[in-house]
Amino acid sequence: MSTSGADVAVIGLGAIGSMTLWRLAERGVTVHGYERFGIAHDRGASAGQTRRFSVQSQREPRLTPLAVEALGLWRELEEHTERELLRQTGGVVLGPEGTPEILAANASARYNGLPHEVLDAAALGPRFPQHVIRAGDVGVTDPLAGYLRPEASVATAVERASALGAAVSPYTEVVAVEPRETGVAVVTRGGEQVYDRVVLAPGPWAGELVPGAGQRVVPRRIVQAWYLARSPRDYHPDVFGVFERVGDIQAYGFPTLDGATVKVGIKFETHPEVRDLANVDRVVDPAFASRVAAAVREFFPGLHPDPVSLQTGVEGFSPDSMPLLGPATSDARLVVACGFSGSGFKFATVMGEIAADFATNGSTGRDVSFLAPGRHLLEPSTSR
Repeated sequence: MSTSGADVAVIGLGAIGSMTLWRLAERGVTVHGYERFGIAHDRGASAGQTRRFSVQSQREPRLTPLAVEALGLWRELEEHTERELLRQTGGVVLGPEGTPEILAANASARYNGLPHEVLDAAALGPRFPQHVIRAGDVGVTDPLAGYLRPEASVATAVERASALGAAVSPYTEVVAVEPRETGVAVVTRGGEQVYDRVVLAPGPWAGELVPGAGQRVVPRRIVQAWYLARSPRDYHPDVFGVFERVGDIQAYGFPTLDGATVKVGIKFETHPEVRDLANVDRVVDPAFASRVAAAVREFFPGLHPDPVSLQTGVEGFSPDSMPLLGPATSDARLVVACGFSGSGFKFATVMGEIAADFATNGSTGRDVSFLAPGRHLLEPSTSR
């Protein structure tokens, strides 16, 4: 069976795909979204209750204006729901003085005229008593930072797009995307449909559908953990903001949402590659949990060090940890939006807007040339 009747298809309705669907629908575009699982599912990069929002950039200064724009779009999306999607608690990046991520965060805030403070160890201790502050630590505050609710955000974007007329097909696996002379065919097990353009936002499944993505977007397993707070009031959003610790230990965390537990993520080395996306190992090795417990005991004494909940997900990582966003080099009717490398959710609204630009105009007025899918990338690391 072959049918037609929509201008644009969006493949994958996770963080980026859901926002692209919404932004296209807001423009009045006839759009059809496909999702192989349910809306706001827990298998990909948009699970885990919270994602960190910050306007500062620790890697690429050109991302900061996009984060500022994303903030306004998050608030626009909130207008269409009774759900709180973004709570701005303020935040801090802290670690040893001179750490590249801290220098970059400070530089991005100064260059863009954003509110922030640079605090030494003596000032950090009283301001952030939940953290162990070591001699030589410094921190850069971000009053605009906070946390996003990823599942609620994805569901809200899809609901808003549907209300505006977008077609949505959950539990529908796309098995092929085939550029043809008169359009681009999206092939599912139930048939095919032809569109003018297709946005490819399949997250860690990029290697199956995105041209050339097999070695450019590597699926990696992420483990998120929750810990009991000894004094939950010390971790309430009104007194405990989001944070990221950099340097010799890589950690991030959020205030308590349930009045009992605190989510903290700790990274020791490169996240392990997932070889078989159909059979992801969801069991967390006790040895890994023990390493994490030791780090929590050292740096977050207000938390019980043994995790009470562990959740695994899969995200797509590019070799340079920057997204691939823009027309595919093989065919400009294909818009690539993947490889966000564990740090894309904060930008999801504006990345959806940019993908919508490419899908409707073939170009965007924003400077995203550094994200072009055809840019030179080093071979991905094979370390585990």
